[in-house]
Amino acid sequence: MFNLASRPVRILTVVVLLFALFAPVSIPYRILLLAAAAAVLIHAETGGLAALGMGHHRWRDTARWAVLLAITSILIGEFVQPAVAQLLGTPVDYGAYGALVGNADAAMRLLIFALTSAAIGEEVVFRGFLIRQLTEIIGEGAWHGPLVVAIGALVFGAAHGPQGSVGIITTGIVGALYTAAYLRNGRNLWALMLAHACTDSYGIAMLYFGRYA
Repeated sequence: MFNLASRPVRILTVVVLLFALFAPVSIPYRILLLAAAAAVLIHAETGGLAALGMGHHRWRDTARWAVLLAITSILIGEFVQPAVAQLLGTPVDYGAYGALVGNADAAMRLLIFALTSAAIGEEVVFRGFLIRQLTEIIGEGAWHGPLVVAIGALVFGAAHGPQGSVGIITTGIVGALYTAAYLRNGRNLWALMLAHACTDSYGIAMLYFGRYA
């Protein structure tokens, strides 16, 4: 039987995850399946989900981190993303979301997908699971934290390849922010989930009201 806590097995799970991120399954379901698999592996290894960052955390600290991350993420979307687009000469195209303008049903469906596959699924996969595996593989040291943050940002950005170069860079920046926060806040995944949910809700609301049209 595999020792799930051994370094070779951890490396194998990371490699499998990287390949699975590009499996021919539609994005919402792909992320949800990966999140479920990650939860099963962590539960099999530790007997619970606390190792993902889903253990007991003070709600006051959770709310504080969630608000800080949500505000920062929104500011990145409002100011950093347009700056990156201008620098690359690649305008951000929201044409694919045109049907959301004034369409409450479509906006609500997208919100449900965002809250499940992104706010929950992506945080479980890219922070709770991936960062745990990376920190266990790399170990601890003065340079290990920044290296984990950099790898986490690269993987998170690459996973958003369909959004183009601007999306990859922007989500990579957000990924670095969330990973650094995760390592800093005692691995409180609840805070990241809430922040992600608030950020996506804001973006969908802006699409619904035609802010990006």
